[in-house]
Amino acid sequence: MGCTGKRKYPDCVGETTRGKQMKKWIKKSFYRQLLFCFAVVALFPLLLFGVSLIQTMETKINSDYEKRVTEQAEQIDAGVLHLFKNFEETVESINANSKIVGQINEEDSWSKSKIYLQFYREVSGLREYAQVDLYDKTGKCIYTTAQGNAGTDLPVYWGILKAVEESEENLVLRRAEPNDKDILMYAAGKLLGKENTLEGYIVIGMRAENFEKLLYDNGNSKAEVAFLDTYWRTIFESGNLQTDKIREELMKGHKLLGVYRAGELLIEPLGNTGLYTVMACPSVFSTEVLNSMYSVLTVMLIISILLCVGVASHVGRNMTRPVERMNTAMRTLQEGDLTVRIASEREDELGQMSRNFNIMANELEQNVQEKIEKQKELNASHIAMMQAQLNPHFLYNTLDTMKWVAKANHIPEIATMAAGLAKILRTSISKRQFICLREELELVNCYVDIQKIRFNDKFSYSVEMEEGLEDCVIPKLIIQPIVENSVLHGLKESEEGNIHVRITGKTGVLCIEVTDDGCGAPDDLMEAINHRRQEQLVGHIGVSNVDTIIRLTYGEEYGIYMEKSDGNIQTTKDGKESGGTRVTLRLPVRREKA
Repeated sequence: MGCTGKRKYPDCVGETTRGKQMKKWIKKSFYRQLLFCFAVVALFPLLLFGVSLIQTMETKINSDYEKRVTEQAEQIDAGVLHLFKNFEETVESINANSKIVGQINEEDSWSKSKIYLQFYREVSGLREYAQVDLYDKTGKCIYTTAQGNAGTDLPVYWGILKAVEESEENLVLRRAEPNDKDILMYAAGKLLGKENTLEGYIVIGMRAENFEKLLYDNGNSKAEVAFLDTYWRTIFESGNLQTDKIREELMKGHKLLGVYRAGELLIEPLGNTGLYTVMACPSVFSTEVLNSMYSVLTVMLIISILLCVGVASHVGRNMTRPVERMNTAMRTLQEGDLTVRIASEREDELGQMSRNFNIMANELEQNVQEKIEKQKELNASHIAMMQAQLNPHFLYNTLDTMKWVAKANHIPEIATMAAGLAKILRTSISKRQFICLREELELVNCYVDIQKIRFNDKFSYSVEMEEGLEDCVIPKLIIQPIVENSVLHGLKESEEGNIHVRITGKTGVLCIEVTDDGCGAPDDLMEAINHRRQEQLVGHIGVSNVDTIIRLTYGEEYGIYMEKSDGNIQTTKDGKESGGTRVTLRLPVRREKA
């Protein structure tokens, strides 16, 4: 039962499971995959071409043999038909001999001798192939070409003579009856006198040796041939054709006429005579021959399998050993042993892979060593930083003390400066990297208060901020250095000045603009900042650090942009433009808690 339908039969499930297990087993090994591919590539074409070659040879040889058998059958038919034509011509020739026809009933011995001589001459060409008898109209045999005894009388009321009398044909062919001595077939015609009156019968009889002689003369003496009459009864048979079984099949209605298959028969009508020719067609490729050829193919397949296994084993091992060594080395490397290396003297791709693995392992080992050294340095720096924090804490505590002493002695300026500086110092040493925008602006206010005391209030400071931006989170101390740059550089030559901070947030970008109306920044400085040329920013480390912090934190699309302020641009004597400076910080809007 096949593996069809919705129900899963145990045999089908078992076969499917075994197939999946085999496929999985092959896939687990590159060597087995290679062996399987070798087997498929080597055996499938051999099997396909071998079977195709055998079948093609069988078809071709059987086709050629069929053609030869058909030609042989046509040759036999032509010979028999030619003989029957000679029979007909002989009957016509005897009827044309007036001496034979007119004196057939002559009783005189001398006259009968002359008539026999005439008769003998007329049938001289047929004596090797048939016995010719001359009968009177009563069925009595008068003359015969048979040797020895005289011919046998035949009845006129049935049999061949009756058939001749009722037929209008010049020659009638009929199978002989079993009691007709050795005669197998009769060919008979009428002997007609004046006004076509029936004077007698011309009967030609063929024995087995006559048929054998006919086949021999046509070069077909070894052929297995049989001739059947209209009712498929055997007339002559050479060989073992089993014509009785053939007649039985034909009588059952089986259409065997014209059938040809290797090892079977060729049956075809014998012209228009009503007879049939049967010829044996032995198979050239017998079962034994085919089995022998398939046995040879099987031996070739076995040899191919052995060769395939040998070649695949050699090639597979040659390819899989480096892969196995590399796999082992990679597992060792994965376990943490960075000193593992693969020794290979191959010059092919596998050797190149081994060398590349060694290069990778070397670089990985070097990177790990460098990382370890950097970690050591980082740890040392972290310890140093923690130690360095002791001094800022001491300074912060000292400034706090100074604030309270100044308040106690009624010196508000010193108290303000100490409080602002302490707040800035406390934020700078804090571990927090991000603070709210509100806190950043408070630090800037502290710084501005200190600088106003220093510069005797010669500049003003203002802040403009859109609503809802106070809680935006930014890196700490990024606005103070920009304001410091405006105070120390932008307003250093001014008696009075203004610093304005404008903060906006649009399309997710936080823009912090610090504008002054001082002398303006040099063009080369603005170009260096805008094009991020760090080597040209010596002396402006605050601005450079702020730009670097923003870019490292948020990406290269953010940072600082510096330009001249539109509201205070003037032209100097040498024709150059001067005026205030606007520094714009661009950051993404982030509202997470600091």
